[in-house]
Amino acid sequence: MPTRLYETMFVLDSTKVSTDPEAARTTLHAAIEKHGGEVVVSRPWDENRKLAYPIKKQKKGYYQIVYYKFESTKQRELERDFQLIEVILREMTHAIEPKWEEVMLDIAKNDTATSFAYRGMQDESAPTDITPNLGVPGEGGFEGDGAPARPRGPRREGSFADKD
Repeated sequence: MPTRLYETMFVLDSTKVSTDPEAARTTLHAAIEKHGGEVVVSRPWDENRKLAYPIKKQKKGYYQIVYYKFESTKQRELERDFQLIEVILREMTHAIEPKWEEVMLDIAKNDTATSFAYRGMQDESAPTDITPNLGVPGEGGFEGDGAPARPRGPRREGSFADKD
């Protein structure tokens, strides 16, 4: 099976992590490696950030982000193991697209800012950028511009319809 690069953001119980953050990190890595994954980058995202709402009676969380290579067929089993680890309050995983792998790993390894994941994607626009047709003349919104004619019918007084 092909392996993919995954990014998982963990919200950890800050009371348990504050005493020994290395043990919490080791627990996360052991769960990934138990299923045959390879941890590529692991780093704290933010420490003791106030949560928007309490999770398991905790008001603050320790954020850890982990990038790892893993077989996609085993991802469900791994996420189930994450649910059984007591120190994890929440986790969110997504697969990194192959075109972003090198950039994301480079930024994750070398950047020290808390918003490092966004910086790599700012330079490149999405290949499917399409400007929506908002009915602007000259952009295919009206007849004579190559667009199909608008349906004609009775108009109500005070409507937002275009006046001819």
